[in-house]
Amino acid sequence: MQLDWTTFALEIINFLALVWILKRLFYQPVLNALDARQARVRAETAQAAKLQQEADSLRQQYEERLAHWAQEREEMRRKLEQELVQQRAAGMERIRRALGDEEEKARVRDAARTAAHEFELTRQAAGAAYRDVASMLHRLASPALTESIARLLIEDLAELPQTQREALRGAVEKLGADATAEIAPAHPLDDATVQDIARGLTAAAGRALRVTLAPDPALIAGVRIAVGECLLHANLADELAFFRRQDGNP
Repeated sequence: MQLDWTTFALEIINFLALVWILKRLFYQPVLNALDARQARVRAETAQAAKLQQEADSLRQQYEERLAHWAQEREEMRRKLEQELVQQRAAGMERIRRALGDEEEKARVRDAARTAAHEFELTRQAAGAAYRDVASMLHRLASPALTESIARLLIEDLAELPQTQREALRGAVEKLGADATAEIAPAHPLDDATVQDIARGLTAAAGRALRVTLAPDPALIAGVRIAVGECLLHANLADELAFFRRQDGNP
């Protein structure tokens, strides 16, 4: 076989032309497409990396926030437990105080009931004692005892305190010219005793007084003198009533 250099040269030219055509019409677009694809891949890879980075950042923030929330929740739980403990302690203290107050009130009520009961027993006993004393005084009462008490009254008129003397004189001034001393003896008095009482009243009142007699057996023994609104007591009934009032009896 003989080599035809012309044909060989034409084949080479055809091959080079084909290569040039392929490069111009096929390889370059393919290469451009591959470059564009690689560029897109790189961009997408960069975007994915960016998104991954953002996702990692968000995950880290989320984890930090979860940890912060967990810490806050634990802190709130501790505070709530402390508040519950304090409120429970305060509630128990209030209950103890309330129970103490109720116990104190119960003790006060019991003491008041006991005191009232004791007072009633004392009042009843005192009433019975005063009735016995009054009965005994009625049995001891006599004209001689009334006379003795009247003599004591005459002595007291001579030494009448200034306040009582002023009260007597004030009562006499209110009565004016008709000033009268009403003498009520438990038993009849002799004239000398009545005159001595009248002189004592005149000296104490600073002026002469008319005297009237009105016996009152309820006085048991002794005398009661009324000069207007001023009363002078010297009898067993008034003294007994005074001591009953001092003792809290009616």
